[in-house]
Amino acid sequence: MKLAEINEVIKASPAIQIQSRISLLQRRAWNVLLANAYNELPYKDIHQVSVAELAKKLGFKSNNQDYLKETLKALVDCTVKWNLLNKDNKEVWGVASLLGSAEIENGVCTYSFTAHLRLKLHNPRIYAKLNLRLQNRFKSQYALILWELCFDYFDTDRNQGETPFIPIETFKELVGLAPDEYPVFGVLNRDVIKLAVKEINDLTDYFVEVEQKRVSRRVTELKFRITRVKQLPVQESLFPDVENLPAVAFELVQAEINQKVALQISDAEWDFITPEKLPKPGTYPDFLSYISEKIEMSVDAVSVKNRAGYIVEAIRENYEDPELQKQRQIRVEKAKEKALEDLTMEFNAKQKTLLRQAIHADPALVERAAERIHSHIICQRLEAHDTALIAYQKGGMVAAEINAILAAEFCQDLLAPVVAAYEDERDRILGEKQ
Repeated sequence: MKLAEINEVIKASPAIQIQSRISLLQRRAWNVLLANAYNELPYKDIHQVSVAELAKKLGFKSNNQDYLKETLKALVDCTVKWNLLNKDNKEVWGVASLLGSAEIENGVCTYSFTAHLRLKLHNPRIYAKLNLRLQNRFKSQYALILWELCFDYFDTDRNQGETPFIPIETFKELVGLAPDEYPVFGVLNRDVIKLAVKEINDLTDYFVEVEQKRVSRRVTELKFRITRVKQLPVQESLFPDVENLPAVAFELVQAEINQKVALQISDAEWDFITPEKLPKPGTYPDFLSYISEKIEMSVDAVSVKNRAGYIVEAIRENYEDPELQKQRQIRVEKAKEKALEDLTMEFNAKQKTLLRQAIHADPALVERAAERIHSHIICQRLEAHDTALIAYQKGGMVAAEINAILAAEFCQDLLAPVVAAYEDERDRILGEKQ
């Protein structure tokens, strides 16, 4: 069967319930590769698919091979744990790379799955059939992951299903977050959970809602319910008086602060703090971050009988804990480093694609750029080929140097929007733009 005719992937529960930090495109690509190979898994080690077919299934142009290569490399490099929720009690924990290997030659991609993972992928006892067309609608990896997770528990006979209660720490693993990311539940709920649920509800014929389990008002576990619907029902909040609060007030109420006091602090923000105790400008990215630090500080505070009172005073008087602040700063810097790494990878892929398009339209650009090369080693490599274009197509140092020259001297206007977007986002991550 041709890949174009395959509209579903049979995906084992252990492969859905994985811990990984892969992007939206990488997860979609792995689903497509699995669907393409599924019927061959029992008797073939190596599978193949046309690059053009694969690109079309993923919704981008087939000449964007650099992007596809980076996606395949990420899947080979990605080590995952599977079956985090232990849906099948007989299944065991495991760890493997999502792909064992991959190769592209003459417009054909060949690939393999690692031995342990391959055994899990064919004829699983518990699995979900996932629609490959539907997955292309999602714009967020969190939405796709949550949709797969919910669908794993979907009962087609009842047109509904629900996950077990999932501890917050396990949920972070499932969606690819580090344990120290989003330490404040209100921010996690706002930036990850609610947005993912909204995307599923807006883009699919399914409705997902969340139930929260609390310990002393603090959210500790989550359960997701999924229903196939014609008309979306109105979700009734289990805690409407709390969940509709501003983010700062919500976090304070969860820390057992009186709701009236929480709203007072939320409304006043920095004005609530004793003027001479105000932190220096730029110390915190926002007021919620400041609040989060004081709440976290209260957890380890010694000899505190009234935690709520302690938190309020810590906010008003800007209590400081150098060790805690150091650890929080380390987490912030790690998050920045990861965000910058992802941004740079995305920028490089976009830049390479645009340069390839420019060269395709005007191959003479390569010769003109080659004339600007001064490195003796790279000149030697150029001379070893009949033309600069052939040397460029081989990749390596020659391609890297020519790309750099094209970007700096010949294609500035073409790359300007991408460069500007990259610099704006980089500055935002580094906190240079508020």
